Amino acid sequence: MSYKKEIILVGTFHFEQDTELIKNKEDEIEELVDYFSKLQPTKVALEWENAQNEELNDKYKHSGDSEEIDEIQQIGFRLAQKLSHERVYAVNWAGDLTQNDMVKLNNTIQSSYPEILNTMNSLQESTPEISADKKLIQSYKELNDKKYIIELEKIYLYFVEVEDDKGDMIGVNFLNKWSERELMIFKNIVEIASDHSDERILLVIGSDHLWMLRKLFEGMGWHVINPFHIDAFLKTAFSK
Repeated sequence: MSYKKEIILVGTFHFEQDTELIKNKEDEIEELVDYFSKLQPTKVALEWENAQNEELNDKYKHSGDSEEIDEIQQIGFRLAQKLSHERVYAVNWAGDLTQNDMVKLNNTIQSSYPEILNTMNSLQESTPEISADKKLIQSYKELNDKKYIIELEKIYLYFVEVEDDKGDMIGVNFLNKWSERELMIFKNIVEIASDHSDERILLVIGSDHLWMLRKLFEGMGWHVINPFHIDAFLKTAFSK
């Protein structure tokens, strides 16, 4: 018997970058968590190093004592608790991609690739953000919008053209490390899926990861759900 495998991909903001705003959005966080809970995920996977899974779950078990201002606890832990899950799942893998790799890529683009730079700047100007005058759930809908994710994918693929003045393939080297990271995150999620029952895993992760992870899961035959796509929501939220 084959079992249905589904992944709910939730691109997230990193709350530590907007601490003061997040502190004033307690009710909106609860609204977002309640929204996700209606999709009835069987597991909650988080962007935390897989090797530190036990540390993450120790934090989860004691999260009632104090909650840090990050999306791991504010969304991931609250959602898992609302669903009475015994544990959460750390699926990230940082790999060999370093800050220096990103700085080198960015510096090369700024000095030698004006068209790519202009495209990046244009996307940056339209990047969704958390704001005081917009509900958090609306900001998340915009961050997970299909058109925005497609533009993100284009930016990453443009990197294949980037070389420095010595001919070193700066962009390809960056993408090699990025792809390895995505494959390891994909592997970590596949490994937590049960072989003996249907699964609907909800992953909370930075939105830059969505385009490649979607392709990987679809390639393996999983049903990929965008929780903010109303048709997907209606078809899956009440199917159990």
